[in-house]
Amino acid sequence: MKERIRQLHDHRIFSLLFWLIAIFIAIVMMPNTSDLIQTSGQPQLANNSQPMTARSIQNTWGRNISGTYNVTAVFNNPSGKLTTAQQLSIDKTVQRLTNKEKVYGIKSIQTMTTNPTAKSQFYSKDQSTEIITIAIDRYQGDSRVLAKQLQSQIKTNGLRTYLTSPELVNDAANQKISQVTTFTAIIGFILSLLIIGVIFKSLIAPLISTLSMLMMFAVSLGLINNLASHTGFPYSEYLPLLILLVTLILGTLGHYHIFNAFKAHLEAGENATAATTHSIQSSRNFLFLLGGTLTVIFASFYFFSFSTLRAMSGLALTTLIVTLGLITIAPIFLQLLGERFFWPAVELPTKPHRFWTWMGQFGLWQPFIAIIAVLYCVGPFAVLYHDNLNFSAAKTVSPNNQAVMGMRVLNAHFGEGKATPVTIYVQSNQRVDNEKALLQLDNLTTKLQSMPGVASVTSLTQPNGQPMTEYYVNTQLNQMNVTLKGATDQLSQLETELKSNRSELNQVKLNATATKIDSLVTRANKLNSDTSTVRSQVSQIAGRATVSQQSSASAKVKRYQRLLALISTQLQTVASNMRALGNQASTAGTETASVQTSVSGYASQISAIQSSLKKTTSSLTGLIKSYNNVYSYLSALQTSDAAKVYYITPEQLTSMQFQQSLLSNTSGDYKTTQLQVYLKSSATSSNNAATLKKLKSEVNTQLQGTSLSTAQIAYTGQPVVQDTVEQAIKAHIGTLLFTIGVILFLVIAIVSGSVLQPIYWLLTYGLAILGGVQVAQLTSHFMSGDPTFNWQVPLIAFVPLLIVGVSQLLQLAISYRFKETNLLDWVLPGVTSLGQSIRHVIFTILVFCLVLFTANFAPLTQAGLIILIATVIFNIILPIIVTAVGKLTVTLPSKRPHLRRHAK
Repeated sequence: MKERIRQLHDHRIFSLLFWLIAIFIAIVMMPNTSDLIQTSGQPQLANNSQPMTARSIQNTWGRNISGTYNVTAVFNNPSGKLTTAQQLSIDKTVQRLTNKEKVYGIKSIQTMTTNPTAKSQFYSKDQSTEIITIAIDRYQGDSRVLAKQLQSQIKTNGLRTYLTSPELVNDAANQKISQVTTFTAIIGFILSLLIIGVIFKSLIAPLISTLSMLMMFAVSLGLINNLASHTGFPYSEYLPLLILLVTLILGTLGHYHIFNAFKAHLEAGENATAATTHSIQSSRNFLFLLGGTLTVIFASFYFFSFSTLRAMSGLALTTLIVTLGLITIAPIFLQLLGERFFWPAVELPTKPHRFWTWMGQFGLWQPFIAIIAVLYCVGPFAVLYHDNLNFSAAKTVSPNNQAVMGMRVLNAHFGEGKATPVTIYVQSNQRVDNEKALLQLDNLTTKLQSMPGVASVTSLTQPNGQPMTEYYVNTQLNQMNVTLKGATDQLSQLETELKSNRSELNQVKLNATATKIDSLVTRANKLNSDTSTVRSQVSQIAGRATVSQQSSASAKVKRYQRLLALISTQLQTVASNMRALGNQASTAGTETASVQTSVSGYASQISAIQSSLKKTTSSLTGLIKSYNNVYSYLSALQTSDAAKVYYITPEQLTSMQFQQSLLSNTSGDYKTTQLQVYLKSSATSSNNAATLKKLKSEVNTQLQGTSLSTAQIAYTGQPVVQDTVEQAIKAHIGTLLFTIGVILFLVIAIVSGSVLQPIYWLLTYGLAILGGVQVAQLTSHFMSGDPTFNWQVPLIAFVPLLIVGVSQLLQLAISYRFKETNLLDWVLPGVTSLGQSIRHVIFTILVFCLVLFTANFAPLTQAGLIILIATVIFNIILPIIVTAVGKLTVTLPSKRPHLRRHAK
């Protein structure tokens, strides 16, 4: 039994069983990659980031729309203005959606009918496009399936209809990435057959290599997908593609080393078993060193807080699995097939690869000139490199996608930033439906509207993006001036009548005059009330009025009030006296006994009334003059900037119009409100980052020192999300590069036994990558017209470049460590021997770049350009720098004594 087990072990049957079991479990238990990309692919922002804070506020909004996301249904008439019949059709579509709210998880439907105060936000100026906003429960189900169902529901005869939102565009990008990953995997494994087949002129070797890499890929992907699905392991939309690239490139390079060693041992006369064992032994140290270095580098990504970078730590598992697979899967077939492994084993004449020899000789010939030539040719691209990246998913999606088309229609008919507004949440600890808070919100809205880069702003006080004139002091002063002018005219008329009646008093006229004076008293009281209102409104003029203007206006109004109260009292006295006189005169005719007394009393009272009327007339003249002064002052105040202040009266607070704005722009507890900021540029513009920075600064400045100074402010929207991702990348990129550089330096320094030379090699590597990225960017701009790269392109390109770079630098370090001569004698032979395998590396990279190009996906095409150009640059300048610096390291110190002798 033991002998049987030993034989199975010798024939590596246990390794085969292990991988068969692993591949079976991986395939059976693997979660759907497309679903994982859809649900977990987008960058997961930190909980304290602005978009996540805004989401938590929205989740407690109330009004039956907590925990929802918005999609926009776009109805467009490409022939011109929407007709009445088309408007009716849209209304029927809205009604159809309303009837199916529970089916699709619709919590709210906003239209220009339900929001008449914000009509221009739903109806374009050219009247060809109308939109409706649909709030959908986040937990309704698969958003991709739901979007397709809603697309069929909004179809309207005679109109082009689209369903769009930033979430739908991102999902379309994820779907495209999933499709491209599948296509790339198929093409990649097919072309991997070509690489090994061409190098070894064999048919069986590429089949074994490809089968081995398929097993590694399936196990790696299954393991990482299960970790992401069941343990919350970070995931990104490009992670499956990166797993594929690591498997193909590292697997191909590893198989090349193993197969090459196996072939050499067979040619030395060893049998299949011995050749297999010795080839694994000779390759194992290098493969472990290469795989271990990559594992440590990728594992270090887990300590970064940004989810996309953390997700790349999953590649550490891939490198471990590929390294293990290289030394366990292929040897099974090597030992089994022996020399037949390279069938048909066509031997073609090969010529030594002299390119690295020529480059090395150039570096040895004139080291300083060689280094200067490298810096002159590559240095400008590396030094002048700028990260011209875009963070918009819309650029990676086909322009025929309906969500992208809907976004373009919105931007064309409403403005570039219409499809991706910035939402500012203001959460206070007090209600905001009061005059004091509303004044601050309106000041903030007006200020943001005047900012460069901002097209319009909608808010609680300006739901249509324009000031509502009835809520401003100048409009209210205008109404007061009209009332005041009418009252002054009536007072002038009464003054004239008092003057004429004073000389012709009799019983009848006394009663008539008393009635007029009663009317005058009523008007005076009303004027007194109106003046109080004027005083209250004038006192609200803050912000743009100076302190002296406020105190002057208040003093004048108080003086007019006192004068008006005095006149009102006098008029009431006159009216009372005149009524008493009229009553006495009416009884004078029947009371003959007291006629004389009554006549005497009548005469004396007439005299008193005339005196009182004279005094009243004089006071009335002064009042009219004062009211004219008030009218002139308020008229001037109305046209000044000081009166352009928001002030809503208690009556207006309860109006239907303002209540509609409250329902649309405040939370259920009235303590949170939102402002929608529409930028002049779309979310794909690189100018938005600067605009957002100024926007946040302006909001803080405007609210400072106000009743909303302690309110929590949160920003969200696609431009904010993209800016948050950009800031996260910029915050981590320096630490990331430093970490990788330190790890590589330590490994290469330990392997090579040198400190100085690895520094030069790593600087050459960095110079090649920076130069390659810049040249690739210029090439892409020339080919496509787009000067930017998607922000994940450098991350995609980084993985193959890291594998190739580490592989070559480790081979160089191993050769340096085990050199049998001094540095100067080793430089050219060492570079030449390493150069013999470089053609195979470049051929491998070229094939895999073709794989990326055939995907016809902009980010992969751009990544392929970076990989190809940087690899070519690196393999041109590395032999030059290695030989030039190696020679200078030896020759410069040796010249110092000679120079000192000549200096004497």
